[in-house]
Amino acid sequence: MKDLGLTRRSLLAAASAGAAALADPFRPQTSRPKKVIVAGGGIAGLCCGYELMKRGHDVTVLEASGRPGGHVKTVRDGLADGLYVDAGAEHFTKPGYDRYWSYVAEFNLPFVEDQRRRRFVRWLDGKPWTQEQLQDPKVLAALGLSGRETEFLRRRAWWDLPDLYLPAYSDHIQDEYKPFGAGLDNLDSMALNDLLRKDGASAAALRFFGGAGSALQSVWHHAILKRRGVPLFPTGIYRLKGGNHQLPEAFARRLGQRVRLGCPVTGIEHGSERVTVRYREAGKERRMEGEYLVCCMSAVMLRQIPVSPAWPEAKRWAIENMPYYTATRPVFQSRTKFWKEDRTTASIAFGAPALEHCWSQAEDVETNRGLIAGTAQGGAKAEDALAVFRQRYTGKSENIEQAMVIDWSKDPWAMACETTSYKPGELRKFWPEIMQPHGRVHFAGAYCDNLNWGQEAATRSANRTALAIDAA
Repeated sequence: MKDLGLTRRSLLAAASAGAAALADPFRPQTSRPKKVIVAGGGIAGLCCGYELMKRGHDVTVLEASGRPGGHVKTVRDGLADGLYVDAGAEHFTKPGYDRYWSYVAEFNLPFVEDQRRRRFVRWLDGKPWTQEQLQDPKVLAALGLSGRETEFLRRRAWWDLPDLYLPAYSDHIQDEYKPFGAGLDNLDSMALNDLLRKDGASAAALRFFGGAGSALQSVWHHAILKRRGVPLFPTGIYRLKGGNHQLPEAFARRLGQRVRLGCPVTGIEHGSERVTVRYREAGKERRMEGEYLVCCMSAVMLRQIPVSPAWPEAKRWAIENMPYYTATRPVFQSRTKFWKEDRTTASIAFGAPALEHCWSQAEDVETNRGLIAGTAQGGAKAEDALAVFRQRYTGKSENIEQAMVIDWSKDPWAMACETTSYKPGELRKFWPEIMQPHGRVHFAGAYCDNLNWGQEAATRSANRTALAIDAA
């Protein structure tokens, strides 16, 4: 394993710390095994199934698609020289991702540091700016930031500007799973823009850092990161060497035949003592009974499944209204790593619908070719993403030889990516209702945790659910 300042000893320490923070994952097996059905074989469902299996429970994971992993997907098809791209979950951080790091250590998965946020160019108001330029008072003033904001950013990174306004509120939140009851409940009735405007933020600050979602949700997000010691925009980011799919595949290998692929759930019946799941396998309708069900598919998929009896009104509303976005992953393969020849960077935030930002990937592959991955809105076309890159790339040696997109909006089982901000007044409707079990039905996944950070949120919610069922 390449020495990146994270030794095997430090990884084991991270695993120990993550276990201490969230519960001991190696507790003795249960004296009364429970039959548990897990609906959804993404990283949350696989992690939950694995943790229940370790505790001696009888687990079956039903996955609708033909592969495990959900949004954790590594793609190699169509790429040359062993190049690969993480089509969904693209990285994990340190600090942060404590539960995720514990599995990296447990399964001895190789990882590499991703330097893409070390040199970062942002297009703002039609021009590219480096991080150094975005600390220049003249540049900041020209962008329309106030004197107070300019002075703050002269000493801090561009993405830290919320730290000028939000700590006055976020410091009041002492329990990261309880945004309410800290004297801030009224903030859920206003948008983040309204709160920032009230506190004197400039129009430019609202444009670059504001939002129309619940102010309390933004304050709560800020409080969680601060309590975990995680920057607003972490630059210490990592990938699993060879692709992030390796963690869900590690879970799946250990679960073995407990994972059933190509088995979409078609109905749920739940009672005081049993749960029955209807699902389809190889064209045949089947039924499975269990003592507990863990729903680990996205809320978009869950709200399409008939449930009897129907969810209570509060739970039904939260499931049916959970806001998601869908995304496209543009991928450019080039003859060389031309951005290095140009002594510039491939880490660029364009802010365009067809190409929001991009970065180099698969740097660990021994080849002269280069690979650039990006993010775009759902439905974006490869030619449109390439046009944005070619129009705005500042170097002169661009030699992209092919462009393609991985469009999640066309995936029948995983079209929903991450959740977006809640509207003002809706945080109380979603939280904590969305994460709470209903009878013998539990819920896990990134949208069921307090911080919607993909793989970490998924594994945290999976562990919380496994512990609850084990203790029941």
